[in-house]
Amino acid sequence: MPKRLVTVGDLVLDLVVDARLPLHPDQHQTVTSLQFEAGGACTTILAARRMGLDVTALGTVGDDLQGRMLVDILNEAAVDTSALVIPRESTTTTVLALTNAAQGEHVFLGNYGEGAPIDFSPAAAARLAGSDAVFIPGYTLAEARLSRLVARVFDWLAANDSRLYFDAGPFSNQLTSAQGDQVLRLSQALLLTEDEIPYIAAGEGGLDACRRLCQRYPQLTTVLKRGRAGCHIVSRHVDLACPGFAVAVMDTVGAGDAFAGAYIWADLNGYSPLECGTIANAMGAASVTKAGAGTNAPSGAEVQSLLDDHKTGIQVSC
Repeated sequence: MPKRLVTVGDLVLDLVVDARLPLHPDQHQTVTSLQFEAGGACTTILAARRMGLDVTALGTVGDDLQGRMLVDILNEAAVDTSALVIPRESTTTTVLALTNAAQGEHVFLGNYGEGAPIDFSPAAAARLAGSDAVFIPGYTLAEARLSRLVARVFDWLAANDSRLYFDAGPFSNQLTSAQGDQVLRLSQALLLTEDEIPYIAAGEGGLDACRRLCQRYPQLTTVLKRGRAGCHIVSRHVDLACPGFAVAVMDTVGAGDAFAGAYIWADLNGYSPLECGTIANAMGAASVTKAGAGTNAPSGAEVQSLLDDHKTGIQVSC
């Protein structure tokens, strides 16, 4: 039976534009590619679905065109959206993603959606009770209208000793020390990049800061995402590098989000730390060979192909 994952917030619609970067005033361009795509945690959701997890999305989208597009995308992927709250006259968090495929660069211009505060509903409680794990990206904690929902989800996690995967993200620099401590006490896995370590580790950086976090929070595993170099996994009992995969890069947008979906799938299905990191690296590598993220999240078959090409000996049963 597939494992069940509940995600909280960060449901974003991207408008992805392939442009020459950097942009300069009065230097107008005609772009060759423009598309709407599911972004933010939607990429993690869709990657997890394609690896075989059952996924429920909690939070909100707007009562607008973007919100309807996102719900349609998630429903098409058989994601459970029935517990989403969509207040009247609310708007969807939307991001203009300017990408330069030739150089592998991107810039995000984002606007948080607005609407009534989202409460912790009986439907949300029921979905959490039936889950194997919860995923919360750091962006969710920065969205004001989700603060009540997030607070109650954290209370539920503390009371039920459930497995939490937290992806720090660049907005984790807005966390207070108390909020950071709460996240670290509740998380079984912390996913982050080199730049994000100081946001979580009280200003300290590098792998040693991750090691100290794992000593302070004995249940915690840190998963340091290093792009083409792969990842490094640290816990009280594990300290290992998982090499990346050399691929031709088209677009790095969403690669870290797709990585998270595959890591969660592998960890929930009992793979070793090295295997979890390698599977997640393969997902991230397969992602950057495509334009955009969201519905372009690689399939389990694409992940398996990379694992086979590099003779890892790992089989993904999805």
